[in-house]
Amino acid sequence: MKIQPLNGIVQLKIEEAKAGVLDTSSRASAVEFAEVVSVGENVTKIKQGDKVFVKAWAVDIITHNEQKYHFVDITSGGILAVVK
Repeated sequence: MKIQPLNGIVQLKIEEAKAGVLDTSSRASAVEFAEVVSVGENVTKIKQGDKVFVKAWAVDIITHNEQKYHFVDITSGGILAVVK
């Protein structure tokens, strides 16, 4: 299945925490590391394949056929930085 985000939406692949790492932060303050899977039109500052830091509260998670899909609206301010 191919997913194409609309407008200013970015699809992400969130990196899962490694075994032995305990995250004691709340979702409100947590930051995730992710790879950009695809971007909607009107998204110009990041592109497919970029690695980013994103605030966990900004990520919408959709589960379909037992697979999780992660999306963030570029205007939410949830994407903090592109990692070069």
